[in-house]
Amino acid sequence: MTEAGSGGLKGRSGRRLWVYGIASTLAVIVGIAAAILPESVPTWVRQIMVAGAVVGGVIGATLLERWFTLHDRHQEAADREAHDRLASQQLGVRPPGDDDALGRLLSPVRDGDEQIVRFVGREDVLQQLIDWCIDGYDPAKRSLRVQLVTGSGGVGKTRLAHELQTAMRTSHGWECRNLRTGVEAEAMQVLRRGHPGAPVLFIVDYAENRSDAVSELLRQANSDPGAVRVLLLARRGGLWWSDLCQQPDVGAVVGRYDPIELSARVVPHDADDGHLAEQQRIVDVAVQDFATFLGKSPAPLTLPEVVPGARMLDLLSIALIQVLLVEGHAPDTASGPRRPHAGVSMHVVFDELLRHEARSWTRSAHEAGIPTDGQTLRILVAAACLLGAESQTEAESLVRRISRLCPPGTRLDPRSAARWLREQYPPSAGFSDTSDDLVLVGDPGWIGSLHPDRLAEHLVVSMLTATDASDTTRTLVSAERRAVLLRGLSERQAIRAMIVLTRAASDPSRSQDDKSSRKHGQQSRSKPDTDRLDPRRGDDVAQLALDLVRNIDVRWETVSAVHEQLPWPDPPSALHDVGHEVAELLVRAVNSDRLLTHTDRTAHAQHVLGNWTFILGHYDASLRAREQATRLYRKLARWRPSHYWSSLARSLDNLGDSYAALGRNNKALEARREAAGTWRQHAQVDAVRLLPDLAKSLHNLGVSYRDLGLPREAIATHREALAARRSLAEQHDRHQASLARSLSSIGRCHADLGDTEHAHSDFLEALEHWRHLDTQTPTRYEPDLALALGDLGTSYGLLGLAETGLALHEEAHGIWLRLSARNPVRFEPGLARSLTNLGIAHADLDHVEKSAQAHGAAIAIYRGLARRYPNRREQNLAWSLGSSATSLARCGLDDLARERFAEALELHRRRYEAGTRSALFVTAYRSTLDSYAALLARAGRYDMARELREETEPLDQSLADL
Repeated sequence: MTEAGSGGLKGRSGRRLWVYGIASTLAVIVGIAAAILPESVPTWVRQIMVAGAVVGGVIGATLLERWFTLHDRHQEAADREAHDRLASQQLGVRPPGDDDALGRLLSPVRDGDEQIVRFVGREDVLQQLIDWCIDGYDPAKRSLRVQLVTGSGGVGKTRLAHELQTAMRTSHGWECRNLRTGVEAEAMQVLRRGHPGAPVLFIVDYAENRSDAVSELLRQANSDPGAVRVLLLARRGGLWWSDLCQQPDVGAVVGRYDPIELSARVVPHDADDGHLAEQQRIVDVAVQDFATFLGKSPAPLTLPEVVPGARMLDLLSIALIQVLLVEGHAPDTASGPRRPHAGVSMHVVFDELLRHEARSWTRSAHEAGIPTDGQTLRILVAAACLLGAESQTEAESLVRRISRLCPPGTRLDPRSAARWLREQYPPSAGFSDTSDDLVLVGDPGWIGSLHPDRLAEHLVVSMLTATDASDTTRTLVSAERRAVLLRGLSERQAIRAMIVLTRAASDPSRSQDDKSSRKHGQQSRSKPDTDRLDPRRGDDVAQLALDLVRNIDVRWETVSAVHEQLPWPDPPSALHDVGHEVAELLVRAVNSDRLLTHTDRTAHAQHVLGNWTFILGHYDASLRAREQATRLYRKLARWRPSHYWSSLARSLDNLGDSYAALGRNNKALEARREAAGTWRQHAQVDAVRLLPDLAKSLHNLGVSYRDLGLPREAIATHREALAARRSLAEQHDRHQASLARSLSSIGRCHADLGDTEHAHSDFLEALEHWRHLDTQTPTRYEPDLALALGDLGTSYGLLGLAETGLALHEEAHGIWLRLSARNPVRFEPGLARSLTNLGIAHADLDHVEKSAQAHGAAIAIYRGLARRYPNRREQNLAWSLGSSATSLARCGLDDLARERFAEALELHRRRYEAGTRSALFVTAYRSTLDSYAALLARAGRYDMARELREETEPLDQSLADL
């Protein structure tokens, strides 16, 4: 700007000198002419000529300069407007070029309004978003609206947003931008310079990885006097979204509209009924459109069966491969796998797409003068997708890094290879070779990445796990590649690699492949084989993320930035160990800073460590971390109450969870009571923003009351939480899970009080919510669904509908089996609970052998848990032993029944003496005494039976007091 400005100033000064110089010259000429006129001309004429020349020159020069000045100003304004409009256009993501890389035909972001494949199956959601933009729109009024759209990778979020852009731009005249990373803070200002007063639609993809930038964008948009709509696209909501909704300046605006969650299943309006017919219709449309675009004759493809878990990208990929194979290309077995067929793993489909992409690499590499062997180019592109580059220097450094992985004798020129990468995958702003000096808002990077993202993730994971190597060398090659590409990274590279690997590990298709292998009888590994990783398994991909984490620089800024890329809450089970590793690094990063004491950082690190150790089932370690975090947050809250009170309240809530998990119910009640009181105090001032936190804290407090045998206090607290959550759920669907949890909890309180009908009604409503949520987001709410099935199955049994109850218990048991296979420490208690429920249900139906088997398996699990966590699990073991003994006694197996009754009774007495008083425990204790007494009386041991019945008297009084 400085050079341009001074250049313009010199130009204007020089022009002014020329204008006045010409005027002076004309005046001099006129003066000379007047001097040489004949003497017959009167003197006064000569004087008039000279004076006129001088005056005319001055006035003419001044007018001419004025005209030039006005012309310059108009030209500068026009140039500025053109520059501002160009800058505004450059805010958006640049679509990838088609070139020869046919895999790019799957990209959902393309130049122009026309797409290759017609928009199919989400017309209702598109109309909903159009209405969200224009309903109540008044150009004279200021309005900001924010909408979140979530869904797993490949379901069609970006394509949906592109269709919305097209509709709003062409039909309604809006200015629409799919914002590049890095431009968020200045996007509003830059766009307004080029388009003052126009209604605006901003789209932010991968918003979960841009939360700070999104916050700044919303603050700027909230100050804009016009109409602004911000559409956020993310693979999931979570803590980043909750924090955004609670920001004091824009939180109310952000939380006004319910998030829209796109399911994997797409239903075309003209498809026949059934999942297979829906998938077939999408494939038919895609085959026809791809063939038309490529100038080929469409070859119909019939799906033999439903492609399990397939998303829109998967179906489009299958269709594209069908069209490409019809082209007559001979398969190149050296560069990739053979032709896939419908119904196989999507990873095989992506391999085929990469084989076609590799043809483009080879041709362009030959033209660029770099090695053309497939292995080198595959590694080069994968490294660029994994680590990226912000400058040419960094890109050349990346090439030098991977040169060690190339086949022997291969020489890579860093500059040529870097330029090849840039030409193959240009950055999102679309720089050309002649415009490297163009200054843009934000930094789009120097090179882009392979599209679509899931294909890039597949390439990275396949390269790191060395699927292209032979069986004998694969382990060694994979280890070498991981050592080169996952160690010694800068902070930016570590963050980018973490994003890629966590997305890949979270991809539902990897869980689907694992389920498919179990379905077909293949052995399922409980833990990854770190020497031979399988890219189709989420747990194995997570090992790559672990390699990355274990080699990053242990600095607070780096580790905390890497931790921010992990999904929370409800992280995928594959990432649990990764999260725990990062949490431990956070603690180390704080401890390594010996110069400064950061109490807030230490508190945060311990808080994070407590969360990840808890989710792994390491409850003692979690408690230690959470106790330290709470102490530190209490200290900070005394120092700066307005800043740290919410951190203290959340820490207290978590601390209560840890105490409860270890059976320390009095301590849990103490922590939860303080947390609920804190939330209640501040909710009086800011009820809209803090009501969800208050409701959660009240719910936890109700659970503690129930654990301590205070069901009336529990039900009163749960009712308050339930009322709040019903109100929240009516406003926002995102509170539906919280509502379902409250319904389950209040149903258990009704069951404790003997009100089976009310409990049954609560359980029915809760299960309805959980089934709906499980349909929307499969696997995320499976533990809650399994618990709800067990609750409802038990209430059916109490109502005399044993067969209905058994069906629900069997469904719950199937879920717990899957969950415990993935994470035994966390889900084995649920599995043992379901087995006990199954044993009771089978006993009610006189299925003697099945009841004994289920009870035996439950008791074996509970024994192990009781050894590790006696305070928490001995009462569960006593319950399972007692119910098993009762079933055995019904079948006449008295000797075995007496053994189990005696063991159960010893455990019940020990826990009762330790202060356990929950209604569920006391009822089970009372039932064990009654059944054991009846068995002894039947055997003629009346004295012992009488003693047991006398022991029930204080229990009866305790239950009566409830």
